[in-house]
Amino acid sequence: HNSPDMIEMSGFICGCVSCVFYLGSRFPQLHKNFQRRCTEGTFFLLFALAMMGNCTCGLSLVLKMPKPESSRALCFVHHLSWLVGSFGVLFLDIFVS
Repeated sequence: HNSPDMIEMSGFICGCVSCVFYLGSRFPQLHKNFQRRCTEGTFFLLFALAMMGNCTCGLSLVLKMPKPESSRALCFVHHLSWLVGSFGVLFLDIFVS
């Protein structure tokens, strides 16, 4: 099974679009914080819970990678958009907080 079918490819494209929207959701808050030079009005519990959620989601993807090296790379590519979304937003949330 080397070539992805239409459903698998649709899922991958949805993951990529989700990653772009998810990463893009943090930039307005970052811009506002840098522009005002303060974090006033930021609800830190939201960011703390989002950071824990993104950390556990990303770790679950990393920890459930298959054992054989040959299929690990393919699995990594299949889950790349979710990994970037989880760990990328975690990285941005660190800047927000």
